[in-house]
Amino acid sequence: MNTKSKDSTDQASRDGGRGASITPSTAALMRRLGPSPAPRMLTPSEIALLRADKREMPQVVDEALARKDEESES
Repeated sequence: MNTKSKDSTDQASRDGGRGASITPSTAALMRRLGPSPAPRMLTPSEIALLRADKREMPQVVDEALARKDEESES
């Protein structure tokens, strides 16, 4: 088992995902959900946040890659 992955997942659960959130929708969803003691169905608003996150992700990745390219050129 990869303990690094488990540790980061545990930390994200403890801090409500604030430190691990990549997109605004992910951060909002993690604040809303918090750590869950048991599996449950998502609410319509939680589903909407996940869909928004899916739309935001390409832009976030493009920005991160552009920053990485700028850093490597310097």
